[in-house]
Amino acid sequence: MADFRKWLTVLAVLALMAVAASAQVGIAVPGGSASSLLACTATAAGTPQLRPESYTDLAGDIVISCTGGPDLAVGSQIPTTNIVVYISPDVPITSRLLTSSGGASEALLIIDDAGSNLTGAVTGFGPSAPQSLCTLSQEHSTFSPTSPGPCTQYVGVAEGTDGNGYEVAVGWSRNEENELVIGTTATQNVFQGSIGDYGPNTVTFYNVPVLPPATAGVYRTFRITNVRVGLPGVSAAPGSTVSAYLSASPSQALPISQTSIAIGNVGPPSTSAVGTPAVFKQCQPQSAALADTVTFTEGFATAFKTRVVPGGVSSAAVTGDAYAAEAQNLAAPYNQNIPGGLYGGLAANSESGFIFPALSASISGTTYYAGLADFGTRLKAVFTNVPTGLSLYVSTTSISGGTPTAPGDNSTTAYAVLVDVNGSESGDGSAFTPIASTTTGADGNPVYGISAPSSGEFFTEWEVVNANPSAIDTLTFGIYVSYTAGASTTANPYGTPITGNPAGTLPPGSPIPTVSLSFAPEPSNNSFTAANGAEPLTFPIPRFVIYKPVSGNFLIVNLCQTTLLYPFVTAVSGFDTGIAVANTSLDPWNYKTLPQTGSCTLYGYGVTVANGVSTVAAPVTVPGCDTIANGASLAGTGCFGGPVVGSTALTYIPAGQVGTFDAAGTPSGPTPLTGFQGYVIAVCNFEYAHGYAAVTDLGVRNLWSSYLALELASGHVGSQRPGTNSVEILAH
Repeated sequence: MADFRKWLTVLAVLALMAVAASAQVGIAVPGGSASSLLACTATAAGTPQLRPESYTDLAGDIVISCTGGPDLAVGSQIPTTNIVVYISPDVPITSRLLTSSGGASEALLIIDDAGSNLTGAVTGFGPSAPQSLCTLSQEHSTFSPTSPGPCTQYVGVAEGTDGNGYEVAVGWSRNEENELVIGTTATQNVFQGSIGDYGPNTVTFYNVPVLPPATAGVYRTFRITNVRVGLPGVSAAPGSTVSAYLSASPSQALPISQTSIAIGNVGPPSTSAVGTPAVFKQCQPQSAALADTVTFTEGFATAFKTRVVPGGVSSAAVTGDAYAAEAQNLAAPYNQNIPGGLYGGLAANSESGFIFPALSASISGTTYYAGLADFGTRLKAVFTNVPTGLSLYVSTTSISGGTPTAPGDNSTTAYAVLVDVNGSESGDGSAFTPIASTTTGADGNPVYGISAPSSGEFFTEWEVVNANPSAIDTLTFGIYVSYTAGASTTANPYGTPITGNPAGTLPPGSPIPTVSLSFAPEPSNNSFTAANGAEPLTFPIPRFVIYKPVSGNFLIVNLCQTTLLYPFVTAVSGFDTGIAVANTSLDPWNYKTLPQTGSCTLYGYGVTVANGVSTVAAPVTVPGCDTIANGASLAGTGCFGGPVVGSTALTYIPAGQVGTFDAAGTPSGPTPLTGFQGYVIAVCNFEYAHGYAAVTDLGVRNLWSSYLALELASGHVGSQRPGTNSVEILAH
């Protein structure tokens, strides 16, 4: 490799050049001299915080710096070593595999930060050399002095920028006589890592050439980058440290004095929450009304990441360049391909690592590049128990914290956009496609209507396109609903839950509309299995586990019902009870009151008396007309316009009218309440119902007693007070 020196501190270098006629690039090493012992030290270029939810977080780069060593003979082969990195605790390495079999991965070793364009000792070598790949198959190639491998390197000489001659690493070729010819230009300086050769927590770089710096005051570097780690299911809890252990064989070719370094700290998990749902009435139609919000808050300042650095590391990020955090140049000039450019500033917020387009693999029409993530951090909401007849919408962007000049530019305003609805982009490697709004929510935000899935589950994903690496970001999204109220002439116009409960009621324990929150993609979406380790090429990056399930009720639609309690009803021999219900949804203030029509279902609880003997009876139900199929066409006068023959049901009660029911019935049509004595709960499918009852002997000869029915809170979602075991609550 090039015998050149990386600038550590420009001012120190300039000072050195001012006092030394034969100044060299780099910082003088006290006591350094030619033919000294080769000494190498490993350090972490950065110690990023790692997400405990993530299978694919990037660990910090490892940099091995070497000084001294002997001058090698010009034209001789450069000695090589195998470098193994072990991750501890036993955290598997999850860098993308770029072959269908074997461990060839996106993890890379870069010699002398090639391509960084830092000043080196020799132009065209070292940091100014073009990045040139030695693939894993080439690394494994056998060679000998007469039959060198494709990545075998030799010692050459080149003139330095200071006019001195320096040993550099060069390649080889053969002339027409098949003689070995030593080259004059830089050769391979990027080596591909193999995952799993010594366990799932290892990556190995084979036959890496080590050209000693030799000259006093200069050094050589080996940077290991694109090492991803999977934390779910391993002993790496929040607050713990992930370390790397290094081993070189033969060790004398690369003697590393510091073999254990911290390359990541496990940060706290991100959190999510479901807001307080709005309360709607079923009889009052809604149009894209805001039902609730969901909020995602990152556990630490760099937990929400964009796909790439906006504008790239090698060029200035441009304000107003829409979705620059998604677009990656795969032709010159490349972005995010500078070794060591992933620490600090916007770069800390990137899901992608060191992007190396020269190393790629394709499958099913999709090309995967070393270091390039498939997308930025995605946030998912899964909706279950969505009521039949309800249209569901979500905001197409985050609705908190403001809007950047252009989504995905270099603004640090946290922002996310809708990219996935019902699985259209849930597969690996899916392209970034922001979803446009289909309408405007009642609060003015753009929203997208979700089609009803055949699975009964709705889900959406938003992708982070702007993030602030210096603050804890919070992203909030809106959930919206639309539905129409039933017509008063149809069965169950307002009282039937829009969950479609066939019983016509929504008792405690009925399915409640629920939303669950997590990072995405995650295993339950079937885009990958839950295995933690280096996985097939098509596994998405990033990918997550549901670290802590979070869900909540996002919708309350109260039935337009009134529930009345008649404490004493009797139809025992010689007595009768008349039940009346007034529908006062017409009143002097009807500009605020929705006129409604419906019937009441009577639920009787008590005893049956026959021949003077009372027995405990099963509850008795007298259905209202709008709970009976084709109730309007019943015999007699029907459910509309008067009592049903035999009093087998309570009529529809139009707004502004009173309906009645006779507990004892008539001789021509006994009712289910004949012989009944107890209490009756009337569930009326309209609001503003008020009840009255009169108890008398048959013929109203000797006895008359009456009372007003008590109103109970309706037994539907949202009416049950915290800490109570029943929805039966006295309303007034």
